[in-house]
Amino acid sequence: MLLVLLVLLVAGGGVALWRARSPAAPPPAPAVPAAERPVELTALEVTAVAPRALTETVRLSGSVSPMEQSAVKAEVAARLAEVLVREGQAVRRGDVLARFDTVELTARLNEKQANLEGARAQLVLAEKTLAKNRTLNRSNIVSDTSLDQAESSFGFQRAQVDALAAQVELARKALRDAVVVSPIDGLVATRSVNPGENLAVNAAMFTIVDLSRVEVEATVPAEQVARLAVGQAATLRVEGFGEREFAGRVARINPMARAGSRAIPVYVTIDNKDGALRGGMFASGDVLVAQASDAVAVPPVAIRHDDRGDFVLVIADGRTERRPVTRVELWARGDLVQVEGLAPGDRVVTGNLPGLTAGRPVTVAGI
Repeated sequence: MLLVLLVLLVAGGGVALWRARSPAAPPPAPAVPAAERPVELTALEVTAVAPRALTETVRLSGSVSPMEQSAVKAEVAARLAEVLVREGQAVRRGDVLARFDTVELTARLNEKQANLEGARAQLVLAEKTLAKNRTLNRSNIVSDTSLDQAESSFGFQRAQVDALAAQVELARKALRDAVVVSPIDGLVATRSVNPGENLAVNAAMFTIVDLSRVEVEATVPAEQVARLAVGQAATLRVEGFGEREFAGRVARINPMARAGSRAIPVYVTIDNKDGALRGGMFASGDVLVAQASDAVAVPPVAIRHDDRGDFVLVIADGRTERRPVTRVELWARGDLVQVEGLAPGDRVVTGNLPGLTAGRPVTVAGI
């Protein structure tokens, strides 16, 4: 029993000696207030602003059509002798497209010329008769009634000559029109006739289109038309051309919406010197309606409002700071707001964090 007590005393003394030599444990750290705890933000919730170019566009789409085209019709009623062109063939202004048979046309011209010569001979006779009657009337040999008849006959014959001369000119024109020529430079789009057909006046023969300049008739919602103006630049993409873009300009804006819709036609012209674009192709693109250079813009969610006005939260020295801003204009269909009051490089809180206030310490993950 005595031995056990000695062992316990020795053990207790060792424990006391260890505690005396060990350093004292530090007191527990005081609790940090919730308002001073750093708020951790992700890199997606913070944006470093920088000046950039901003653009605003209006979308449109429509089909391509040639700006200039000509419908060639028959100017004479005759049999078609030959047709010299086919669809897709390039022609120049003045090139012969077709020829009519000229036998009847030539005979008609000869007949009109013969009638004109006869009328001119009658006019010469009427003129001589009138001169003679005037001389005799002055000598009281011919009555005034005879003189009046001679003057009337002369006037009638002169009118006959003028009428027949006009008929001769029409017959000559018909003979010239027997050779059908292209009125413009372009391509033959349609050919509606074949040799041997008897055509009436105004019968459709050819359609010639000039593809050097084309036009896109696009439709734009009525609420967007107010932003368009003649002369604005457009960038269009056409089906079948991949990523190739075609530059154009707004040429005209229709004053009326299409019946049964709220869409207004807008016409955009495109230079097509290489002839790549063809009528009927579908095009879509954008019209540049506004632009700004060296502008600072933030998403609408970044702009806050209090009794002092609009502001954003900027991260400076590890804390959020209230920075007043002034709204200038909306861009990207409302996805961006151009503002004044920020400097290049300012880190703005652009995440949807309504509970974050000015003066809070923050950290940004990954930065």
